[in-house]
Amino acid sequence: MRRGGRWLALHGTNAAVDPPAPGAPRVFSTPDVLGPVADVLGSRFLGHPPIAPYRVEITAPEHPLVAGVGPFEVSDEQYVCEPRGEIEVLAGTDVVESSPGFAEGGTGRQPVLYLRSFGAGQVCYFTLGHCRGRYDIADLGVPDTGVVDRGSWEVPQFREILRRAIRWVRDGA
Repeated sequence: MRRGGRWLALHGTNAAVDPPAPGAPRVFSTPDVLGPVADVLGSRFLGHPPIAPYRVEITAPEHPLVAGVGPFEVSDEQYVCEPRGEIEVLAGTDVVESSPGFAEGGTGRQPVLYLRSFGAGQVCYFTLGHCRGRYDIADLGVPDTGVVDRGSWEVPQFREILRRAIRWVRDGA
């Protein structure tokens, strides 16, 4: 990164989550264990409200990663993050509900897509991208949810921004 590399980080890249102890209340902790990785990424995950539809607003409409993309709605994990250093927010959301399943969290304006310079390099972090198959939470005692949750992957604006971000990291432009 310091020498000019680019990193496209999606969804859970800034998250470290510990489950509750057996018999304890069902509250997950998000320990600060990523060290310098969180500093390079520009944030650390704290929690999210229950998955529900929410609005993503473009905050830098002239930037090539989001130019021509208007506000859109997704049903995804609405991340609450602790900032680490300066970031350029390209899209954001207003978190209005707390994160009841997490020890940390909160409400207020949160980035959804941002750039973070690090040395001569840059990170593009897109917090969207939650997806879950029928058996993905078997370790939590749910053997089959009966549904596949594709979240933002069903939303054309998410896929368009993701395509642009892949080109951004691949082409360096």
